[in-house]
Amino acid sequence: MEYLSFNLTSTLAGIAAVLLVMFLRLHWPFRFQYMANLFKRRLDIRLRWLEASYRKNRSRAVAMLDKSTHEIMLGNYEMAEKYIVQGISVCKERPTLFNQAMIHYLFYNLAIVYYSSERYNESLEVAFRIYQRDQGMTDSLALIACSHARLGEVESAIEAYQLIASKRSAKDWKLFCLAEIEAAKGNYERALSHLKQLMDKSASLLHLNHSVLEKRLEEWKKASTQAS
Repeated sequence: MEYLSFNLTSTLAGIAAVLLVMFLRLHWPFRFQYMANLFKRRLDIRLRWLEASYRKNRSRAVAMLDKSTHEIMLGNYEMAEKYIVQGISVCKERPTLFNQAMIHYLFYNLAIVYYSSERYNESLEVAFRIYQRDQGMTDSLALIACSHARLGEVESAIEAYQLIASKRSAKDWKLFCLAEIEAAKGNYERALSHLKQLMDKSASLLHLNHSVLEKRLEEWKKASTQAS
């Protein structure tokens, strides 16, 4: 029965195999997202992978998350909200650990929908609830700053922005927040400078439809001309 005996090497190998299987099972549903993120500057390819996730993952929450992201990036906000609601329903019907984590990302997409639809109070409320539950979601904090700025609440916007200013993550959101804050302060030339710097990189990095940035560009150009 020596072949049944365990030593340190076999034990560690067994643990490693189990952990590898667990890791693969946890991340397998996100394989399409990972592929999409390899093409952040190619919107067409990114959209193709997100659509593939919806087809392959079917009724799972991750399918609704990726499909809603797909619709947000196309500017189809009503459709995006529909898939978000479906995804939240799936998470509530099957409250697994996976779905409990997934629901935060679905609500983040909902905050994006509200923000892009100029429903800033609703975006602020949802983003704030997300950040209360998971302070690791820096992007939701960026939405809080941007929503405050759009509502003219400059001090609150700056306070939220300062919490993400030192973080490496959400680099593009930080540029956009700065632009929104400068515009709220009436510094339209500075706002345009930040926005143009962002648009030169890639709009799709922001998880927003490009029309949102174009709308800001026209709005601030007009305001800058009137101010001068």
